Amino acid sequence: KVGDGTVVGITQETDYPFGDTVRLRLRMPKAVTFPLTLRIPGWCDGARASINGEPLNAKPRPGSWLTIHRPWHDGDRVELSLPMRVTLRFWERNRNTVSVDYGPLTFSLKIGERWQRYGGTDEWPAYEVFPTTPWNYGLVLEGPHPTANFRVVKRRGALAPQPWTVENAPVTILTKGRRIPEWKLEANGLIGEVQESPALTKEPIEEIALVPMGCARLRVSAFPTVTEGPEGHKWSEPPKAPQASHCCPWDTTLALNDGILPQKSADTSIPRFTWWDHRGTTEWVQYDFDEPRRLSWAEVYWFDDTGFGQCRVPKSWRLLYRDGDQWKPVETTGEYGVELDKFNRVTFRPVETTGLRLEVELQPEFSGGILEWRVGD
Repeated sequence: KVGDGTVVGITQETDYPFGDTVRLRLRMPKAVTFPLTLRIPGWCDGARASINGEPLNAKPRPGSWLTIHRPWHDGDRVELSLPMRVTLRFWERNRNTVSVDYGPLTFSLKIGERWQRYGGTDEWPAYEVFPTTPWNYGLVLEGPHPTANFRVVKRRGALAPQPWTVENAPVTILTKGRRIPEWKLEANGLIGEVQESPALTKEPIEEIALVPMGCARLRVSAFPTVTEGPEGHKWSEPPKAPQASHCCPWDTTLALNDGILPQKSADTSIPRFTWWDHRGTTEWVQYDFDEPRRLSWAEVYWFDDTGFGQCRVPKSWRLLYRDGDQWKPVETTGEYGVELDKFNRVTFRPVETTGLRLEVELQPEFSGGILEWRVGD
Protein backbone atom coordinates (compact mmCIF):
# COMPACT_ATOMS: atom_id res chain seq x y z
CA LYS A 1 0.00 0.00 0.00
CA VAL A 2 1.23 3.47 -0.84
CA GLY A 3 0.09 7.07 -0.62
CA ASP A 4 -3.51 7.11 0.46
CA GLY A 5 -3.56 3.34 0.98
CA THR A 6 -3.80 2.35 -2.66
CA VAL A 7 -2.57 -1.16 -3.37
CA VAL A 8 0.18 -1.19 -5.99
CA GLY A 9 1.61 -4.26 -7.70
CA ILE A 10 5.07 -4.34 -9.28
CA THR A 11 6.14 -6.94 -11.82
CA GLN A 12 9.86 -7.37 -12.37
CA GLU A 13 11.50 -8.73 -15.52
CA THR A 14 15.25 -9.26 -15.52
CA ASP A 15 18.17 -11.61 -16.16
CA TYR A 16 20.07 -10.00 -13.29
CA PRO A 17 22.69 -10.84 -12.03
CA PHE A 18 23.69 -12.11 -15.48
CA GLY A 19 22.12 -9.21 -17.36
CA ASP A 20 22.37 -5.51 -16.54
CA THR A 21 18.76 -4.38 -17.07
CA VAL A 22 15.86 -4.52 -14.60
CA ARG A 23 12.38 -3.71 -15.92
CA LEU A 24 9.49 -2.87 -13.59
CA ARG A 25 5.83 -2.56 -14.55
CA LEU A 26 3.45 -0.94 -12.08
CA ARG A 27 -0.20 -1.93 -11.64
CA MET A 28 -2.72 0.13 -9.67
CA PRO A 29 -6.46 0.85 -9.76
CA LYS A 30 -5.99 4.62 -9.98
CA ALA A 31 -3.28 7.25 -10.25
CA VAL A 32 -1.39 7.80 -6.99
CA THR A 33 1.68 9.75 -5.88
CA PHE A 34 4.39 7.95 -3.90
CA PRO A 35 8.19 7.56 -3.82
CA LEU A 36 9.73 4.55 -5.58
CA THR A 37 13.22 3.90 -4.25
CA LEU A 38 15.77 1.76 -6.09
CA ARG A 39 19.10 0.58 -4.67
CA ILE A 40 22.23 1.20 -6.73
CA PRO A 41 24.89 -1.48 -6.07
CA GLY A 42 28.26 -0.37 -4.81
CA TRP A 43 30.04 -1.93 -7.79
CA CYS A 44 27.97 -0.01 -10.39
CA ASP A 45 29.37 3.19 -11.80
CA GLY A 46 27.05 4.76 -14.39
CA ALA A 47 23.60 3.51 -13.40
CA ARG A 48 20.75 4.97 -15.45
CA ALA A 49 16.97 4.90 -15.20
CA SER A 50 14.04 5.71 -17.46
CA ILE A 51 10.27 5.97 -17.07
CA ASN A 52 8.10 4.91 -19.99
CA GLY A 53 11.15 5.16 -22.25
CA GLU A 54 12.11 8.67 -21.16
CA PRO A 55 15.54 8.89 -19.49
CA LEU A 56 15.69 10.36 -16.01
CA ASN A 57 18.04 13.26 -15.45
CA ALA A 58 19.76 11.52 -12.56
CA LYS A 59 23.27 10.18 -12.02
CA PRO A 60 23.12 8.07 -8.87
CA ARG A 61 26.40 7.24 -7.18
CA PRO A 62 27.54 3.64 -6.53
CA GLY A 63 26.13 2.36 -3.26
CA SER A 64 23.37 4.97 -3.11
CA TRP A 65 19.60 5.04 -3.46
CA LEU A 66 17.64 6.46 -6.41
CA THR A 67 14.27 7.79 -5.27
CA ILE A 68 11.63 8.68 -7.86
CA HIS A 69 8.79 10.67 -6.28
CA ARG A 70 5.97 11.41 -8.73
CA PRO A 71 2.38 10.63 -9.67
CA TRP A 72 2.21 7.07 -10.97
CA HIS A 73 -0.34 5.55 -13.36
CA ASP A 74 -1.39 2.02 -14.12
CA GLY A 75 0.99 0.47 -16.65
CA ASP A 76 3.93 2.81 -15.97
CA ARG A 77 7.26 1.21 -16.84
CA VAL A 78 10.57 1.79 -15.05
CA GLU A 79 13.81 0.54 -16.52
CA LEU A 80 17.00 0.47 -14.45
CA SER A 81 20.28 -0.09 -16.27
CA LEU A 82 23.27 -1.28 -14.22
CA PRO A 83 26.26 -1.38 -16.59
CA MET A 84 28.70 -4.16 -15.78
CA ARG A 85 32.43 -4.31 -16.44
CA VAL A 86 35.30 -6.59 -15.54
CA THR A 87 37.22 -5.51 -12.43
CA LEU A 88 40.06 -7.10 -10.48
CA ARG A 89 40.47 -7.36 -6.73
CA PHE A 90 43.97 -7.87 -5.37
CA TRP A 91 44.33 -9.80 -2.10
CA GLU A 92 47.63 -8.63 -0.64
CA ARG A 93 47.04 -10.57 2.59
CA ASN A 94 46.29 -13.77 0.63
CA ARG A 95 49.70 -14.08 -1.07
CA ASN A 96 48.83 -11.38 -3.64
CA THR A 97 46.14 -13.43 -5.35
CA VAL A 98 43.56 -11.86 -7.66
CA SER A 99 39.79 -12.27 -8.02
CA VAL A 100 37.89 -11.45 -11.20
CA ASP A 101 34.50 -9.74 -10.94
CA TYR A 102 31.92 -8.84 -13.55
CA GLY A 103 29.26 -6.64 -12.04
CA PRO A 104 27.96 -8.39 -8.90
CA LEU A 105 29.49 -11.77 -9.81
CA THR A 106 32.86 -13.18 -8.83
CA PHE A 107 34.25 -15.68 -11.32
CA SER A 108 35.95 -19.05 -10.96
CA LEU A 109 38.03 -21.10 -13.35
CA LYS A 110 35.85 -23.30 -15.55
CA ILE A 111 36.71 -26.85 -14.47
CA GLY A 112 35.14 -29.99 -15.92
CA GLU A 113 33.30 -32.03 -13.27
CA ARG A 114 32.93 -35.77 -12.76
CA TRP A 115 30.36 -36.66 -10.12
CA GLN A 116 30.90 -39.98 -8.38
CA ARG A 117 28.48 -41.32 -5.84
CA TYR A 118 30.09 -42.60 -2.66
CA GLY A 119 27.28 -42.95 -0.13
CA GLY A 120 23.96 -41.77 1.15
CA THR A 121 20.56 -43.09 0.10
CA ASP A 122 18.70 -42.98 -3.20
CA GLU A 123 16.61 -40.18 -1.73
CA TRP A 124 19.60 -38.29 -0.31
CA PRO A 125 22.67 -39.48 -2.27
CA ALA A 126 26.18 -38.24 -1.49
CA TYR A 127 28.67 -37.45 -4.23
CA GLU A 128 32.33 -36.62 -4.65
CA VAL A 129 33.22 -34.21 -7.46
CA PHE A 130 36.50 -34.68 -9.35
CA PRO A 131 38.12 -32.42 -11.98
CA THR A 132 38.27 -33.64 -15.57
CA THR A 133 40.25 -30.66 -16.89
CA PRO A 134 43.43 -28.88 -15.69
CA TRP A 135 42.90 -26.46 -12.81
CA ASN A 136 46.40 -25.27 -11.79
CA TYR A 137 46.39 -21.99 -13.73
CA GLY A 138 47.69 -18.58 -12.80
CA LEU A 139 46.48 -15.41 -14.50
CA VAL A 140 48.61 -13.50 -17.00
CA LEU A 141 48.10 -9.80 -16.23
CA GLU A 142 49.77 -7.58 -18.81
CA GLY A 143 50.34 -3.84 -19.04
CA PRO A 144 48.84 -0.93 -17.13
CA HIS A 145 45.27 -1.98 -18.03
CA PRO A 146 45.18 -5.75 -17.46
CA THR A 147 41.40 -6.02 -17.75
CA ALA A 148 41.77 -5.29 -21.47
CA ASN A 149 42.72 -8.96 -21.87
CA PHE A 150 39.38 -10.16 -20.44
CA ARG A 151 36.60 -10.83 -22.94
CA VAL A 152 33.00 -11.29 -21.80
CA VAL A 153 30.92 -13.81 -23.75
CA LYS A 154 27.17 -14.05 -23.08
CA ARG A 155 25.12 -17.14 -23.81
CA ARG A 156 22.43 -16.57 -26.41
CA GLY A 157 18.77 -17.17 -25.72
CA ALA A 158 16.75 -17.37 -22.55
CA LEU A 159 18.26 -18.38 -19.26
CA ALA A 160 18.19 -22.10 -18.51
CA PRO A 161 15.76 -23.18 -15.75
CA GLN A 162 18.88 -23.86 -13.64
CA PRO A 163 21.58 -21.43 -14.79
CA TRP A 164 23.92 -22.11 -11.86
CA THR A 165 25.85 -24.96 -13.46
CA VAL A 166 29.09 -25.10 -15.44
CA GLU A 167 27.21 -26.22 -18.55
CA ASN A 168 24.49 -23.56 -18.34
CA ALA A 169 26.59 -20.59 -17.24
CA PRO A 170 24.97 -17.54 -18.88
CA VAL A 171 28.22 -15.52 -18.83
CA THR A 172 31.77 -16.66 -19.53
CA ILE A 173 34.96 -14.63 -19.36
CA LEU A 174 37.89 -15.56 -21.60
CA THR A 175 41.38 -14.52 -20.57
CA LYS A 176 45.01 -15.68 -20.52
CA GLY A 177 46.67 -18.06 -18.11
CA ARG A 178 49.66 -20.33 -17.63
CA ARG A 179 49.76 -23.61 -15.77
CA ILE A 180 51.89 -23.92 -12.63
CA PRO A 181 53.24 -27.51 -12.82
CA GLU A 182 54.26 -27.62 -9.15
CA TRP A 183 50.73 -26.75 -7.99
CA LYS A 184 49.28 -30.20 -7.34
CA LEU A 185 46.85 -32.06 -5.15
CA GLU A 186 48.36 -32.89 -1.79
CA ALA A 187 48.57 -36.40 -0.39
CA ASN A 188 45.14 -36.06 1.24
CA GLY A 189 43.51 -35.36 -2.14
CA LEU A 190 42.96 -31.66 -1.39
CA ILE A 191 44.64 -28.44 -2.50
CA GLY A 192 46.88 -26.76 0.06
CA GLU A 193 47.30 -23.05 0.73
CA VAL A 194 48.03 -20.85 -2.25
CA GLN A 195 51.62 -19.63 -2.52
CA GLU A 196 53.10 -16.21 -3.21
CA SER A 197 52.38 -14.35 -6.46
CA PRO A 198 53.61 -13.83 -9.04
CA ALA A 199 54.44 -17.52 -9.43
CA LEU A 200 57.32 -18.51 -11.69
CA THR A 201 56.35 -20.67 -14.66
CA LYS A 202 57.68 -21.32 -18.15
CA GLU A 203 54.50 -22.99 -19.38
CA PRO A 204 52.90 -21.60 -22.57
CA ILE A 205 50.16 -19.01 -22.43
CA GLU A 206 46.69 -20.50 -22.92
CA GLU A 207 43.21 -19.08 -23.27
CA ILE A 208 41.22 -20.05 -20.19
CA ALA A 209 37.53 -19.68 -19.40
CA LEU A 210 35.99 -18.36 -16.21
CA VAL A 211 32.39 -18.86 -15.08
CA PRO A 212 30.39 -17.31 -12.23
CA MET A 213 31.53 -18.85 -8.98
CA GLY A 214 28.01 -19.98 -8.17
CA CYS A 215 28.00 -22.12 -11.34
CA ALA A 216 31.05 -24.12 -10.21
CA ARG A 217 31.34 -26.87 -7.62
CA LEU A 218 35.11 -27.04 -8.01
CA ARG A 219 36.35 -23.49 -7.56
CA VAL A 220 39.50 -21.47 -8.04
CA SER A 221 38.39 -17.89 -7.49
CA ALA A 222 41.45 -16.32 -5.83
CA PHE A 223 44.01 -16.80 -8.58
CA PRO A 224 47.76 -16.61 -8.34
CA THR A 225 49.36 -14.45 -11.00
CA VAL A 226 52.26 -15.80 -13.08
CA THR A 227 55.42 -14.60 -14.76
CA GLU A 228 58.52 -16.08 -16.35
CA GLY A 229 60.66 -13.17 -15.21
CA PRO A 230 63.12 -12.87 -12.32
CA GLU A 231 60.42 -11.44 -10.04
CA GLY A 232 58.62 -14.80 -10.04
CA HIS A 233 58.39 -16.92 -6.90
CA LYS A 234 59.28 -20.60 -7.24
CA TRP A 235 56.23 -22.68 -6.30
CA SER A 236 57.00 -25.47 -3.84
CA GLU A 237 55.51 -28.87 -4.54
CA PRO A 238 53.39 -30.48 -1.80
CA PRO A 239 55.39 -32.55 0.68
CA LYS A 240 55.46 -36.25 0.03
CA ALA A 241 53.20 -38.46 2.09
CA PRO A 242 55.03 -40.28 4.89
CA GLN A 243 55.82 -43.92 4.16
CA ALA A 244 55.44 -46.89 6.48
CA SER A 245 56.29 -50.57 6.66
CA HIS A 246 52.57 -51.16 7.22
CA CYS A 247 49.52 -49.03 7.94
CA CYS A 248 46.13 -50.12 9.23
CA PRO A 249 43.63 -49.68 6.34
CA TRP A 250 41.38 -47.36 8.38
CA ASP A 251 44.27 -45.23 9.68
CA THR A 252 46.61 -43.00 7.67
CA THR A 253 50.26 -41.96 7.50
CA LEU A 254 49.03 -38.41 6.91
CA ALA A 255 48.15 -38.25 10.62
CA LEU A 256 51.85 -38.29 11.47
CA ASN A 257 52.31 -34.62 10.58
CA ASP A 258 48.81 -33.17 10.16
CA GLY A 259 49.33 -30.68 13.00
CA ILE A 260 46.31 -31.99 14.94
CA LEU A 261 47.56 -32.44 18.47
CA PRO A 262 46.12 -35.05 20.86
CA GLN A 263 44.75 -34.49 24.33
CA LYS A 264 46.20 -37.79 25.53
CA SER A 265 47.77 -40.97 24.19
CA ALA A 266 44.36 -42.69 24.11
CA ASP A 267 42.80 -39.88 22.05
CA THR A 268 40.58 -41.52 19.43
CA SER A 269 38.88 -38.28 18.35
CA ILE A 270 41.64 -37.31 15.89
CA PRO A 271 43.28 -39.04 12.90
CA ARG A 272 46.00 -41.51 13.85
CA PHE A 273 48.58 -43.84 12.40
CA THR A 274 48.92 -47.43 13.62
CA TRP A 275 50.72 -50.60 12.53
CA TRP A 276 47.64 -52.67 13.42
CA ASP A 277 47.26 -55.63 13.07
CA HIS A 278 51.02 -56.31 13.17
CA ARG A 279 52.04 -57.36 16.67
CA GLY A 280 55.44 -57.79 18.28
CA THR A 281 57.25 -56.99 15.03
CA THR A 282 59.86 -54.48 13.91
CA GLU A 283 58.16 -51.68 11.94
CA TRP A 284 58.97 -48.20 10.67
CA VAL A 285 57.65 -44.90 9.34
CA GLN A 286 59.70 -42.35 7.40
CA TYR A 287 59.72 -38.81 6.07
CA ASP A 288 61.22 -38.11 2.62
CA PHE A 289 62.41 -34.64 1.61
CA ASP A 290 62.90 -33.21 -1.89
CA GLU A 291 65.97 -31.33 -0.72
CA PRO A 292 68.46 -32.21 2.04
CA ARG A 293 67.30 -30.94 5.43
CA ARG A 294 69.33 -30.31 8.54
CA LEU A 295 67.79 -32.11 11.50
CA SER A 296 68.83 -32.34 15.15
CA TRP A 297 65.71 -33.36 17.06
CA ALA A 298 62.52 -35.36 16.84
CA GLU A 299 59.54 -35.82 19.12
CA VAL A 300 56.84 -38.47 19.09
CA TYR A 301 53.41 -38.62 20.68
CA TRP A 302 52.60 -42.31 21.00
CA PHE A 303 49.15 -43.80 20.57
CA ASP A 304 48.19 -46.21 23.36
CA ASP A 305 44.64 -47.51 23.82
CA THR A 306 45.15 -49.59 26.94
CA GLY A 307 41.81 -50.61 28.39
CA PHE A 308 39.90 -50.86 25.13
CA GLY A 309 42.36 -51.74 22.37
CA GLN A 310 45.54 -53.61 21.43
CA CYS A 311 47.99 -50.73 20.76
CA ARG A 312 50.77 -49.94 23.23
CA VAL A 313 53.85 -47.75 23.30
CA PRO A 314 56.71 -49.68 21.65
CA LYS A 315 59.21 -51.81 23.51
CA SER A 316 61.95 -49.62 21.98
CA TRP A 317 62.58 -47.26 19.08
CA ARG A 318 65.35 -45.47 17.24
CA LEU A 319 65.93 -42.94 14.44
CA LEU A 320 67.87 -43.55 11.24
CA TYR A 321 68.79 -41.06 8.52
CA ARG A 322 69.37 -41.66 4.82
CA ASP A 323 73.02 -41.49 3.81
CA GLY A 324 73.23 -42.25 0.10
CA ASP A 325 71.50 -45.58 -0.32
CA GLN A 326 71.96 -46.61 3.32
CA TRP A 327 70.06 -45.97 6.55
CA LYS A 328 72.30 -45.07 9.49
CA PRO A 329 71.41 -44.52 13.17
CA VAL A 330 71.62 -40.96 14.44
CA GLU A 331 73.96 -40.20 17.32
CA THR A 332 71.58 -39.31 20.14
CA THR A 333 72.30 -37.01 23.05
CA GLY A 334 69.29 -38.19 25.03
CA GLU A 335 67.00 -41.14 25.68
CA TYR A 336 64.35 -42.58 23.38
CA GLY A 337 61.27 -42.01 25.55
CA VAL A 338 58.02 -43.99 25.59
CA GLU A 339 56.01 -41.96 28.09
CA LEU A 340 52.25 -41.57 27.75
CA ASP A 341 50.26 -38.35 27.22
CA LYS A 342 53.20 -36.22 26.08
CA PHE A 343 55.70 -35.67 23.30
CA ASN A 344 58.81 -37.81 23.75
CA ARG A 345 61.66 -35.64 22.47
CA VAL A 346 65.11 -36.85 21.54
CA THR A 347 68.04 -34.76 20.35
CA PHE A 348 70.91 -35.97 18.22
CA ARG A 349 74.02 -34.83 16.44
CA PRO A 350 72.83 -32.72 13.45
CA VAL A 351 72.53 -34.50 10.11
CA GLU A 352 71.89 -33.31 6.55
CA THR A 353 69.60 -35.83 4.92
CA THR A 354 66.79 -36.42 2.42
CA GLY A 355 65.05 -38.95 4.68
CA LEU A 356 64.44 -39.74 8.34
CA ARG A 357 63.11 -43.10 9.54
CA LEU A 358 61.57 -43.95 12.90
CA GLU A 359 61.98 -47.66 13.63
CA VAL A 360 60.17 -49.45 16.46
CA GLU A 361 60.18 -52.83 18.09
CA LEU A 362 56.60 -53.49 19.14
CA GLN A 363 55.78 -55.11 22.45
CA PRO A 364 55.12 -58.85 22.27
CA GLU A 365 51.48 -59.59 21.34
CA PHE A 366 50.69 -55.88 20.90
CA SER A 367 50.63 -53.41 18.03
CA GLY A 368 51.41 -49.69 18.26
CA GLY A 369 50.83 -46.30 16.71
CA ILE A 370 51.67 -42.60 16.55
CA LEU A 371 49.43 -39.55 16.89
CA GLU A 372 52.05 -36.94 15.84
CA TRP A 373 55.72 -37.01 14.84
CA ARG A 374 57.61 -33.71 14.59
CA VAL A 375 61.20 -33.15 13.44
CA GLY A 376 63.39 -30.07 13.18
CA ASP A 377 66.70 -28.39 13.89
